[in-house]
Amino acid sequence: MTLKDFAAIIRPLNCAMAALGTFIGYSIASGFLECQQGIGIAMLVAFLVCGGGMVINDYFDLAIDKKQHPKKALVSGRIKPGTALFYATALFLVGNALAVYYLPATAFGIALAFTILLIAYSRFLGRAKYLGNWVVASGTAFTLVFGASLAGNYAIVAWLALAALFANLARELIKDIEDLKVDKGFKKSLPMVLGKKKTIWFAFVYYLIAIIAVYVPVFLYGFNSLAFVSLVSIANIVFVASFRNARKGKFANAQKLSKIGMLVALIGFLVGVV
Repeated sequence: MTLKDFAAIIRPLNCAMAALGTFIGYSIASGFLECQQGIGIAMLVAFLVCGGGMVINDYFDLAIDKKQHPKKALVSGRIKPGTALFYATALFLVGNALAVYYLPATAFGIALAFTILLIAYSRFLGRAKYLGNWVVASGTAFTLVFGASLAGNYAIVAWLALAALFANLARELIKDIEDLKVDKGFKKSLPMVLGKKKTIWFAFVYYLIAIIAVYVPVFLYGFNSLAFVSLVSIANIVFVASFRNARKGKFANAQKLSKIGMLVALIGFLVGVV
């Protein structure tokens, strides 16, 4: 049991993305790119709650991971289950304590709601992936709205969060198809219920919703800087390429393209403030 194990189990890159999403949501809502105490604490809260979610998921997935991911710290015994549960609880408590003490009530409510959602997902929905996908996909959307709650302005962010939700849902479905053999007997996913072809078309519909939603702020709120429109358009092209790869059965490529598209879109959201 090392510090490296404790750092790795929270998936620091995912947590950093949660912090970034919070900053982006706040920047869009406030109309300024600035770092001040409130947003710094909110970013830390997002990081901690996300980390707690990662650890608690590994805790409840221990039996499954013994067969699927034998190198994980919990499975190998480098971190004991009881230690992991304490670690997750501490991350959640510290994150929510910071939120209730330093942030507006709405921000604390969002942090607490997502904490409960992450625990419920890990405990009850992890095996029902067709439901759990919505929780996982909502991660970026939640951080955007969480950041916006500091400024109290949700008009633009709500549409961008909706776009992020459905783009991530599409990626989750593609990942489920890729993991079909691995999940069999352990989890129930949409491809198991509907089959691969129908699931791919569900992913298409989700991508389409995301593509439409991201342009709504351009027409309704004048959020139409050249950088924003250019980058989200590039992201949408990448999402289309992801769908085409999925149709060809290249699910690993489709998933990678979806992640790239989401990263480009997030950069677009941020530079749209400038």
